[in-house]
Amino acid sequence: MSMLKVLAGFVPWFVFGLVATREGAGAVTTAAWLAFVVAAALVVVSLVRGGSPKVLEVAGAVVFAVFGVAGALAPAADGFLTDYGTSLATLLLAVVIFALLPVMPFTEQYARETVPRQYWDSPVFRSVNRRISAAWGAVIALMGVSNAVAGLVTELPTTLPTRPVDLALNWVVPALLIWWAVRYTRRVSSEADDHAPAAHRV
Repeated sequence: MSMLKVLAGFVPWFVFGLVATREGAGAVTTAAWLAFVVAAALVVVSLVRGGSPKVLEVAGAVVFAVFGVAGALAPAADGFLTDYGTSLATLLLAVVIFALLPVMPFTEQYARETVPRQYWDSPVFRSVNRRISAAWGAVIALMGVSNAVAGLVTELPTTLPTRPVDLALNWVVPALLIWWAVRYTRRVSSEADDHAPAAHRV
């Protein structure tokens, strides 16, 4: 499994968070459409390469298209999306990942690119990908909670600087969570390889 491809699927969320939180009110619609363009480009790249669009790519295109339309049609929602848009988008992604666990763990799409077709229905292959996808789902949900807390802090009537809190909860905590998820993915994949390298190279 290519971790670079997995991480690339999260780029639309990073784009949205960066533009929306850094530019502030009035930039949410722009951030949403930029993130949509990135997600749509990832879908096109997957199709051009002969593969199928990934869950992360499609979810990003749908979520940010909805955000873009909402921002354009309901300017009053701009303030809410500025503070909580990143959290909402992230939590929606976590819901999608957990909902698909019994059907198609999202990491399985990436693992299939390096594992022979005859092993795709292997119980161990499916089990490993469910474990890894569930871990990513939990990490993404925690990121969404961290983003939400950051949004709440910015609304508090205080004279204390909120930038350090924003930096910690919107960027440092998510970065640490992703770092853990990458390490966990590599460890579980390595354990599977050790037990049955031919069948479970994920």
